[in-house]
Amino acid sequence: MKTLRLVVLAALFLAACSNTGSGAVSSTTPTASTSPSAKPADTKAANLRVQLDLLLAEHVMVVAKQATAATNHSDEYAGYLTLLTANGASLVDVMRAAFGNTAASQFEQAWAVQDGNLIDYTIGLVTHNENKSNGAMSGLLNGFVPQFAQLIASLTQLPVNSTTQLETADLTYAKTMIDDEVAQSYTKLYVDVRSAYANSSLIGDGLAVRMAQQFPDKFPGDPSISAVDARVALNGLLQEHSYLATMTSDAVIGGRAAEEAAALGALAANRHDLGPVLTFLLGPGVGAPFDELWGTRVADLVGYASSADPGAKSRLTGTFVSQFTALAPAPAAAVRDQVVATLKVTDDQRAKALQQVAGDDRAAAAAMRAIADGID
Repeated sequence: MKTLRLVVLAALFLAACSNTGSGAVSSTTPTASTSPSAKPADTKAANLRVQLDLLLAEHVMVVAKQATAATNHSDEYAGYLTLLTANGASLVDVMRAAFGNTAASQFEQAWAVQDGNLIDYTIGLVTHNENKSNGAMSGLLNGFVPQFAQLIASLTQLPVNSTTQLETADLTYAKTMIDDEVAQSYTKLYVDVRSAYANSSLIGDGLAVRMAQQFPDKFPGDPSISAVDARVALNGLLQEHSYLATMTSDAVIGGRAAEEAAALGALAANRHDLGPVLTFLLGPGVGAPFDELWGTRVADLVGYASSADPGAKSRLTGTFVSQFTALAPAPAAAVRDQVVATLKVTDDQRAKALQQVAGDDRAAAAAMRAIADGID
């Protein structure tokens, strides 16, 4: 049923995008029938789609992580609230580049309403304040959603109903994630985090196509071709891996064995999804070696989190880097920098340098983009 709902919502919104201009929107899963040529996705329109999707997906992860920090009464909480603000500011910058300062200010105000209510909903659940949590959810569904849908319609001429349905679905996923975390339903949490993460790109994809149609001078290129699908998918999955990896290390260091098991399951599912994308980009011989190598990476990241194993660190910064760059055309320096950034988050978590965790977490995730763009 969940998959069916995503398909229906995507069809409604993406059809609306294609009807308002000449562009068509593809799925973010690349199709095997199209062979990519050299850098066909290196356009400003493609960059816009990648950036929007990454920021909207990051928003999902930060909402989940603030809920984890609030539930565990961790000092990481303030850092993730700051990161939520930074994520919103980055989205505002994208809107400003397309629509100008007035529209950007309107978007900023609406997005702040959403984030404030998501925070209040979390606090209400953690403190067992039903009035606060219910009020926050009412503010989201009855305040933010119609305001946001009207704003997007006024800027893009996309149908209000389509945007309303997609944004309501996003908030339903967010609510479910927060509920899972507060209830410590970890197996369900990590499945729902991945579903929310995947769903977030639907609005980003539609907006990127429409913005490219409206402003071809600012965003030349076609953001809906298969090569861009592959680039978006690779960037999104690598960013997801980074944030899931640091959630896993946090569970390992915190001694939350049930959460660790669920997080490892999510990392395995993420690895399973990465394989076909890399096969599409690099050829059929890549899938099996990548799966084995990426599994070793995860095992060493967990080993380092559990005991600061110097052998694991050495393998990650040395052997993994050389083997990965032999398999995929990513810059070795970028691969190593991302590994080092991930280990820095683990070091922060172990040292209880919790005010630094969120910023370093974002830096590790952002470092994945240089790897993805080097491959595609």
